Amino acid sequence: MPFQTRIEATIFNNEYIITGDADPEYIRSITEYVDRKMKELSNVFPNTSPLKLAVLASVNITDELFQLRSQSSESQNTSIQIENAEIYEEKTRKLISLLDKGLSGEP
Repeated sequence: MPFQTRIEATIFNNEYIITGDADPEYIRSITEYVDRKMKELSNVFPNTSPLKLAVLASVNITDELFQLRSQSSESQNTSIQIENAEIYEEKTRKLISLLDKGLSGEP
């Protein structure tokens, strides 16, 4: 499938042609994010080469992704736990009702 989107982007004062099949604004927001991360790192490590800054930015962005995935997984697990708790609560109510009927002699 040929790429439908082609944009010019500036990342850390270098011009790039980015091609892809995503919305141009989405691609632009990604390139701006990478540019911002590299600039933030260059402020912390002013004498670091652009290549090393790019690697550090990649590691930081990947860390953000992994943390979000972990949070999402934890959130899904919590949802499953809530669903299971609701199922067990309903089963418990039914058992209590059966016990009440059995103890009171109701059929």
